[in-house]
Amino acid sequence: MNRTVVVISLILALAAGGWYFLGSKAGDKAKGGGPAPVNVITAIIEQKSVPLDLKVIGNVVPNQSVAIKSRIDSAIMEIHFKDGDEVKKGDTLFLLDRRTLESQLQSLKSNLVRDRALLEDARLKYTRSKDLKIKGYETVSNFDTAKATYESQQAAVAVAQAAIDSANVQLGYTVITSPIDGRAGTINLTAGNNVKANDTQPLVTVNEIKPIRAQLAVPQTYLAPLRKAMANGATEVQATINNDNQPVVGKLTYIDNAIDAASGTFVARATFENLDERLWPGMFVNLTVRLGNEDGVLTVPETAIQRGQSGDYMFVIAGGKATKTPVTVIRTLDGQAVITGAFKEGDAVVVDGALTLKDGDAVSVRYPDAPKPADDNASEKPAEKPPEKSEPKQ
Repeated sequence: MNRTVVVISLILALAAGGWYFLGSKAGDKAKGGGPAPVNVITAIIEQKSVPLDLKVIGNVVPNQSVAIKSRIDSAIMEIHFKDGDEVKKGDTLFLLDRRTLESQLQSLKSNLVRDRALLEDARLKYTRSKDLKIKGYETVSNFDTAKATYESQQAAVAVAQAAIDSANVQLGYTVITSPIDGRAGTINLTAGNNVKANDTQPLVTVNEIKPIRAQLAVPQTYLAPLRKAMANGATEVQATINNDNQPVVGKLTYIDNAIDAASGTFVARATFENLDERLWPGMFVNLTVRLGNEDGVLTVPETAIQRGQSGDYMFVIAGGKATKTPVTVIRTLDGQAVITGAFKEGDAVVVDGALTLKDGDAVSVRYPDAPKPADDNASEKPAEKPPEKSEPKQ
């Protein structure tokens, strides 16, 4: 008896629950006439002036780089700097063994003294022969010989002097100085090592880093804007190092004279004073080239752009429904996308909630500061933006 009562009670409970569930769904359907609207957050398409910036990754290169090499065969006697030192133009870097060259120079000077003495003797003989010829006591043959000897000895003196000058130049090569202001790198050969003229390995490399340059590969579509910006004056370039919030400011100074056909890019360079040496050769930096402003363009938050197999699109809201609309993104800047497509200024687009949307779905607009409804059926009308709080009167 008790079991029969329990079974009947369970059957009645299940029947009541099913009736309530079906009835509530029927009521909901009759009430709304379809699925509940999707809660979304929207933004308005704006037409405004935006900065025309080019953002690329660049490589820092020295303004000048000199590989210091010996111009003579010798040995290193002294080194007047340390690895990584800052050097000035004209500073002595290396002293080479000069004893052999000094000995050769002394020999050449002695030769010059001898040749000058012979020249004086030839001059006197030529002068006497000339006087005797005028008086008729000298043959033409002897006069011509004296004249040729004198002129030949003049040439010998000139050759001896040139040899001395050359030896002095060679002797000057024993003192190796820095040709530029910059910072020295690693010293590759220490004192006591032999060096060869124009050896493949430099003694040291000096890089000029104040100023310094950054090299960037720019898409060819930016050629005209870059040239126009440079023609209008100094074009500002900002270099950001990793996550440093303080960019290094410089200016665009060079555009290559040809576009690489393989990559469709051209080389440009920016110059930075770099007085604090924040930029270093070989470093990769984020570069922003300020090209001016672009007026009258349509912009939306970048979060409104959805990616699909057939291209980018957005959901445009009209009449309480979402319409999937193709969009072309020209460029992005600081979270904003510059766009073109079949829409206009003032159109509302979805920036949050697009993942659950389909083309033609009904939507309920929710503002960022408004609380989310407790369930999907709480409201079918767009929620009104909450009124701004007024400050209490004093």
